Amino acid sequence: MDKNSFELLYKDAGKALGQNHLTDALTCIRGLLFNADSMELKNELESIRQDYGMMLAFMRQGGDDPQRDLIHRSLLNRASVLLDKSARNFRISTAHDIYTETLRRLGSMPDGDFDSLSTKADLLRESREGGMPTDEDREKAFHESYDLLFDCIWTSPISNKEEAEKLTSFIERQAPMQQAMLIGAVMLSVQQYFDPQKFRLLLHFCRAEDATVRARALTAAVLAYIQYAPRFRNYPDLCDGLAMLAQDERLKDELILLQRQLLLSRDTDKAKKKLQDEIFPDLLKHSNYQRNKMGFGQIEEDLAKALQGEPNAEWEKSKGNKQLADNMKAIIAMGQEGVDINIGTFSALKGFPFFQKPAHWFAPFDEHRPEVASIFPQGSNNNPVRLLMDTGAFCDSDKYSLCMMFNQIPASQKEMMMSQIGTQIGGHEETLKDAAKESLDTVHIYRSCLQDLYRFYKLFPSRNQFNDPFRHDLLFTRHDVLGTMLKDSRYLADMASFLIRRECHQDAIEYLEEVLRHETADAETLQKVAFCYQHTGNPSKAIYYYQQADLLNPDNEWILKQMYLCHAALGRHELELGCLEKLVIINPGDARLISETGLCLMQLGRYEEAANRFYELEYKGERVLPSWRAIAWCNFKMGKLEQADKYYRKILQHEKATWEDYLNAGHTAWCRKQTPEAVALYRQYIERYRQKKNAEGASPLKPFDDDREELLQHGIPSLDIDLMHDLLQPAPAE
Repeated sequence: MDKNSFELLYKDAGKALGQNHLTDALTCIRGLLFNADSMELKNELESIRQDYGMMLAFMRQGGDDPQRDLIHRSLLNRASVLLDKSARNFRISTAHDIYTETLRRLGSMPDGDFDSLSTKADLLRESREGGMPTDEDREKAFHESYDLLFDCIWTSPISNKEEAEKLTSFIERQAPMQQAMLIGAVMLSVQQYFDPQKFRLLLHFCRAEDATVRARALTAAVLAYIQYAPRFRNYPDLCDGLAMLAQDERLKDELILLQRQLLLSRDTDKAKKKLQDEIFPDLLKHSNYQRNKMGFGQIEEDLAKALQGEPNAEWEKSKGNKQLADNMKAIIAMGQEGVDINIGTFSALKGFPFFQKPAHWFAPFDEHRPEVASIFPQGSNNNPVRLLMDTGAFCDSDKYSLCMMFNQIPASQKEMMMSQIGTQIGGHEETLKDAAKESLDTVHIYRSCLQDLYRFYKLFPSRNQFNDPFRHDLLFTRHDVLGTMLKDSRYLADMASFLIRRECHQDAIEYLEEVLRHETADAETLQKVAFCYQHTGNPSKAIYYYQQADLLNPDNEWILKQMYLCHAALGRHELELGCLEKLVIINPGDARLISETGLCLMQLGRYEEAANRFYELEYKGERVLPSWRAIAWCNFKMGKLEQADKYYRKILQHEKATWEDYLNAGHTAWCRKQTPEAVALYRQYIERYRQKKNAEGASPLKPFDDDREELLQHGIPSLDIDLMHDLLQPAPAE
């Protein structure tokens, strides 16, 4: 069977199972196995067909079986597992991807099965833990054995209960570092093919005492559930096992950490782009920052000064200095909150041979690994690189990258570089030790775990052969079991605030509305819901919630401001004016509010009142040029052309006069019967319009044509408007 035919049958079988149409699914699976050489799979197919046939026959005879739902669910699960096994069988026989190549390599080894590899690994582990002196060859053999075990677990078949218990028992015997690595292999295996027994293994290790093991297992379990959520409906015991994790307060807090870090991963590309496209180019414009000079110290010093509002004197010569400082503040704030700001720097350091193996992307950092051991000579207690590694600033994958980079440097230069790092660290040892302690806390462990995963799925050479979990919907509330695990109002409110800060307003709405379903509404929650609707383009819904908030907290300045903006967006100018007038009472003399009130009155056609607002601003000397424009236009609309002309003349003498000012001044002159003056003003408008809009290719006479109704209302005949249009047209080229 060719690949396309297989994929069509596989897709149809999956669709039928999703609709509980077991007969159709079994027919498709039979087609998938027609040319297969696995009697085990064919026998299982016939067993399912027979069992289902007996169930249907009993129903046809009118039998009432109280276990019918349970039996049917079991048959669906067996068929789903058979479908996955059929897909794996076909893949092994036809594909040439990294999964099948790894499986074939293990199969060609005389001791490439799990029993042999696990026995060998246990022996090497016991020897290593026995206190024997470190031996390079033994260390190499030790790590190679776990690399092979990783590959064996990752490519292993879908497990039965006995196999899963054997694997669980083996992982439990390992040190936390190896446990964490092998949990990564289980995660990859479950991602390749849904495996209920391996998922139970993950749930078991979610309760491990070691925080790193726990973090990896919990992350793997949550991502597996998100990937296979529809299939979990037929495994209530797995759903219950996952849901029960939230009954443990420690695990509940860690689920919240995991949710935050998963959502922060959305900002990774944004941080990378800001660094690469904005910050680094600006820094490297200056001679001190040329790459060949490695001016790290100067960069750090200048960054610190910039953040304190004291930019480098060189920056003062550049108009972009404030933007550079603002960008730095933004990127550092992102890093402090947990956004991965290092991936852009380290992506170029993932090309070493070490990173060709999937296992190495999941290996916790171990300075005894032969690939990095030379960086950490025995007996060196104050190794500057070790101090850097322990600060928590780098995930495990990036620590390996740094060491690989150091290994590429000639010995003499490496020693000099180590000395330079030691000098820069000098005097900061206590700070680094504090950071090292901080790196052991749960927040940093989850952060490192997610960053390692993100790098694997985004940077691994064969990443396209894996199902990237970061492309899924990672918001827990959108997945049944995960959504019910964290229902308490404190979590929902905190997460909503977190999402609002991340500008994930649509996601925040789901959390906030869940709070309102279970808690008595308060003004703050209502304000947040309204704010989110406002920023997702739904001002009507926003007003509904703002009005409720206003009832609980009347005449709140912030609420009134948002309400007037929403009314303005909907063109409800009377209601907008009501909000503005309340705000003016709260803030008498506020120039911006007076101006907004005037503009709103203009929208309502109340030009006399509007003009008075702008006269007030002119008198106070505030917003003078915008006030002149508004006064001039109000007088034009009221037919007070002499007054309008007076203000347009003042505007045109200002250096910030625009093409719109010349156009409106031309209208005023024409309506005053000053046609030659109007033509001259119109020509200046056209010239300025071309200078401003030339690149856009817009017609310079379109704004004139758009104002046709205004001119008609002031008594300019329609024919004269047409003639003026032609008069202003540029002469055709000879």
